[in-house]
Amino acid sequence: MNTEEYFIYLISCHLNGAVPEGTKRDDWQQVYNIADKNGVAAMAAYEIAKLPEDLRPKGKLKSLFSQSLDAAADQYLHKMKSLSVFLSALTDKKIPHLLVKGAVLRNLYPEPALRTGGDVDVIVRPADLFVAADVLKRRGFEEKSEKDSEIQLLLDGDVFEINTELESINIQSKIYFSTPFDDISESSGYTYKLRPVYHLLYVIAHIAHHLKDGGAGIRMITDIDTIIRNYPDIDMQAFLQLCDNIKIRKTAEALIALSKKWFGTPVAINFTFEDEETVPLFENLTEVITSGGTFSPESSKKVSHMSENSEKFKVKRLFTAVPFVFGRKKSKEAFDCGSEISQAERALFTELEINVERES
Repeated sequence: MNTEEYFIYLISCHLNGAVPEGTKRDDWQQVYNIADKNGVAAMAAYEIAKLPEDLRPKGKLKSLFSQSLDAAADQYLHKMKSLSVFLSALTDKKIPHLLVKGAVLRNLYPEPALRTGGDVDVIVRPADLFVAADVLKRRGFEEKSEKDSEIQLLLDGDVFEINTELESINIQSKIYFSTPFDDISESSGYTYKLRPVYHLLYVIAHIAHHLKDGGAGIRMITDIDTIIRNYPDIDMQAFLQLCDNIKIRKTAEALIALSKKWFGTPVAINFTFEDEETVPLFENLTEVITSGGTFSPESSKKVSHMSENSEKFKVKRLFTAVPFVFGRKKSKEAFDCGSEISQAERALFTELEINVERES
């Protein structure tokens, strides 16, 4: 396997609970670079630790992978504490709030701490936006920025982005996601999450948005795999009809097929990447997504040394009912659809029927 293929293989082993195999490699730096850029270096490191000692990276690279585990566990515990304060503050004041993406999905992963993230995305009703912000400020949060429908707050370095509506890619998806506290979600007290089929729909719409507007990394595809693995009763044909209704069916089919090809996602779908005629699309998707990276990689942060057997790792599941999310900051290398688009990206947009022109 080449560098890219082995990187994907390591992530697949993590999602499938498989013990990775390997041979002596001289491209560990490249494997680390791809994993770090995509925000899954900790996940890769966790799997690399299962390899025989003589097949693992050595020296500085061994330290880099080890530090990624440190960072993931540190971030997990830190954000769990911040999120606990956030949720209790809104719950105490009976303010409904919806968690999306990684805030919910990380708990579905084999090791929740290794599904790293950035900003915590939360939806509240428009009438509750400024009320919620005031409540949180009284609990120690500081305001970072404010717009008409969005407020960003900070607690001990953790960013919480409060919006009044779910992200949409077109008018059809805007309509579908216009009532986040009604039939598309479910709640425990005042904390809501999207129902699995709508969360899958939202994740794919979110990927389509970032493919068009800011790049997408492999972690978005692992989210697809994780939802489908944990909710095998999702009616895929009914789901694809929902995708058809919001004009992203072709994108959905390709992304689910990609997840199945990469990770062996247990799903029955007519479109696959097993035919020769689909090879160009598969190669374009692989190139664009693995090079897309994430929006706020944590591995660049300085962290203290900690082994996977430390107390922090042992207690990482204590707050499994209180997850957190990665944000939507563009990476520095995110491409701008209003400027020059690479040949692979333009070919991909054409295949997936994604409009490359920016909305006014």
